[in-house]
Amino acid sequence: MSSNDTKHVQTELNEDEYERFREFAREHGLSLKEAGHEALIEWIERQQQADPNDPAFTVLDDLQDESLPASAATDAREEDDLVDEWHGSDESFTLADDPSAQS
Repeated sequence: MSSNDTKHVQTELNEDEYERFREFAREHGLSLKEAGHEALIEWIERQQQADPNDPAFTVLDDLQDESLPASAATDAREEDDLVDEWHGSDESFTLADDPSAQS
């Protein structure tokens, strides 16, 4: 990349931020310039991935906006109730042979 193709970005960090950034860059074997470049690119990519207008982010708002009935019917049966209702006549099954019983 020639110098005509690049732009420079500058920022200010307080002393604690600078030390954290410097240590992070050192731990990853990067110069401050390289670490800053990677951090900016990563931040841009993360910001572009999340679209706040995506329906995945607005579905709860949409549900809250819909009017719900004053009372909602629910099926609060327990497992035992369901077992009592099932008589077994609508299903057939065969138990598999125990493989450990084969010789």
